[in-house]
Formats: sequence, structure tokens, C-alpha cells
Amino acid sequence: MSFEDSDVVRSAVRVEGFRDDEFNYQLIRALGMADYAGSSVGECLAVVAEITDGSPQSWTRAFERLAQRVEAQGRECLAAGRRVSGRDHLLRASTYYRTAEYYGGGSGADGAGARSQACFSEAAALVDPPVEPLTIPFAGGSLPGYLVRPPAGTSGDTPRPTVVAVGGFDSSAEELYFQLGAPGAERGWNVVVFDGPGQLGCMRTEPAMTFRPDYEVPIAAVLDAVVGLPGVDSGRVVLCGQSFGSYFAARAAATDPRVRALVANPPVVDMGRYMEAWVGTDVYRMIRDIRPEDVTGVPEDLMPRQMQWGIEAICTRFGVPSFHAWRDAMASYRLDGRIAEIACPVLALVGEREGDEPRAQFDALVAGVAGPVTARVFRPADGASAHCQSDNLRLSAQVTYDWLDAQLG
Repeated sequence: MSFEDSDVVRSAVRVEGFRDDEFNYQLIRALGMADYAGSSVGECLAVVAEITDGSPQSWTRAFERLAQRVEAQGRECLAAGRRVSGRDHLLRASTYYRTAEYYGGGSGADGAGARSQACFSEAAALVDPPVEPLTIPFAGGSLPGYLVRPPAGTSGDTPRPTVVAVGGFDSSAEELYFQLGAPGAERGWNVVVFDGPGQLGCMRTEPAMTFRPDYEVPIAAVLDAVVGLPGVDSGRVVLCGQSFGSYFAARAAATDPRVRALVANPPVVDMGRYMEAWVGTDVYRMIRDIRPEDVTGVPEDLMPRQMQWGIEAICTRFGVPSFHAWRDAMASYRLDGRIAEIACPVLALVGEREGDEPRAQFDALVAGVAGPVTARVFRPADGASAHCQSDNLRLSAQVTYDWLDAQLG
């Protein structure tokens, strides 16, 4: 039966990505949030038509326009007393603002990232039970976060096991809610998500708090706060590290006895090696040093916009003046002998198509930890082979929380 001459169009949507690999991943990352109401497939695919492939400025403008439209719809619903509809729109707007911020850079109080945080905070108050904002004291300032609790009546007043989610380079506490918070709460877990030093959600109010290799220090401050929260079983606290957050979480697991289990998704044991594999050795080892001010206004044919954006981003978030200074700093972001000091149960996750270096670092952690380890490689047939299983958060949550239940539930 042929439909070539049909006058009925069942879908005008064409599923097309980008030639640029990073654009494709960021699109999948936004699409994946739909698993837990953080995006809409149709909205994400529609905005693709507004983006010039490989242009960070085009990406930022298109997703910011989408976020503004969806936020406006949410506010109209709330004004009409439609709380559920308004909440759902604001949750999606939060994701679209965060997606715009990825290439937008900056950490200002009036930028896309701040709008992402504001939309989420307003929507979070309408979730059942409400997601509770946290302000965690640290180093004379504070780290922002949220406490996600299970629905009322899940297990009475009994203290529950608690996941502390640790994000990576461009993560946000709001995104971690969709990745680990919502799926954990519906399984009876408390989940704490937060923005630490170097992450834009923290740097909006604490610009001097940049990334640091000894991330066990800020995580210890988070754990101090978490174990004092009502309803938290202090003997069942675990760390789930996403992307570079797995390096941060592993350092804490190696040194803090309060960490009873570790999820590394995927394991990062040497951030310098990982970054060199990502950007390419020619770029990583380039002789010429570059400062953010050196690339301002440089024509695209001399330096791609993504590279210009990347130099500014790494210098700002790592608190260094130049590319070479950042590369030198990477030598301190290594686990080395700390791997053998991780004695708690470990779940290591990686996508088969993430590349040779991520797989090598996965293998190094699996082989080196002192405690019991479970390894899971996601295959293309799983629909979950992207970085952090952004393409299948449902499966990722099942694997993660079923394992955690078996260990500490």
C-alpha cells in the first residue's frame, strides 16, 4: 500500500539533528528531560529549525526565545488558576533557559541561567510534595540546592535513604532534579541536588567560588547539612556523580566515611586526560597561550565560535587567566591512589559509544576500587549509549535506583 499521493499529513515534523556533534548531544540532552516532564519532544524539535548549525549565538537566541514563550504560557496558566499546567510549563522553561545558557556563558543575575533557576523554584513549590530550597553554608558563603522528598505516606515518618547528586562542568541543580531527583523520590528516596563551586548556579551569587581539585571539601559541607535534615537516615547516604561530578564524588567517597555507596556516571579518574581526548591533542597541547580577551571579536574563519566560548568558560569556571593556566591546573584533577581508598560499594556506568578515553577511565575505576563494584555498559540497542544516558533517563534511573535499593534500601 503506497501513501505517496496521500492528502493526509500525519506529521510535519522531520527528525533532524545537527552536523556538529556537540550540538547534537546538547539537543539529545534537552530532549531527554522529557522523561520527567523537563521538556517536550515537539518543542525541542521545533526549535532546531531556528538554529544555524555550529553557531553558539544562534543556539542561545533560539532556546531563549523558546524558554520565554513557554514561561509566558505558564504564567498565563497560573494567573487563570491552572496550577498543574502552569507548573508543567515552568519546569520545561527552566530546561530551555539552562539549554540556552550552555553556549550563552556568564553567571549574571539576569541571564538565562538565573531565569532557569527562577522558573524551577516557582514550579518546585507546586510539586507534590513541594521541592524544598536549600542554602548550604560554605567558605563564608553558600551553595544553593534543593531537597526532593518522596510523596507523603510513602514510608511514614521513618528516616529514608538519601542520594546526594553531584553535577559536572555545565550541570545545574535544576537539571539534576530531572536526572536523579524526580526518579529517586518516586522510589522512596530523599534526593539532594546542589550547585557547587565552579558551577554557574553557585557562581551567580558566589563568583569567587570556582572549581577546585579537592572537591571533597565542599561535598563535606553538603553532607554536614544533609545528615541534619529531618527524615534523613544518616547511615544511608550515597553520592551519585554525573559526568565530571563523578570525579568530585569519588574524592569524597575515598575520604568521608558517611558516604555508604557511590554511583559514577561515567567514572572520571583523570580530568586532564578526559579533556585532552575531548578537545583533541592538537588543541590541548597547542604552543600558543590564549586568554579570553585575546579571542574577543576574532573572525570565525580564524577561530570557531565554540572554541572562543570554550576558552572563556574554562577560564571563568576554573578561576584561571589563560588556556595554559587551565591546562596546568588539570594536573591536580586526578584520583591516582585515591581510587584504592574507595571501600564502599560502587556502581560504574558508561555508554558504549562515549569513546575510548571514557571507557579507559571506566575500566580504571572498576579495576582499582577496594570495595565491591558493579559495572554497566549501556549499548546502542538500549537507547542509552549517550553521555550520562541523556537519551534514556528512565533506564538510567531504573539501573541506578534498583542497585541502590539492593545495597541500602
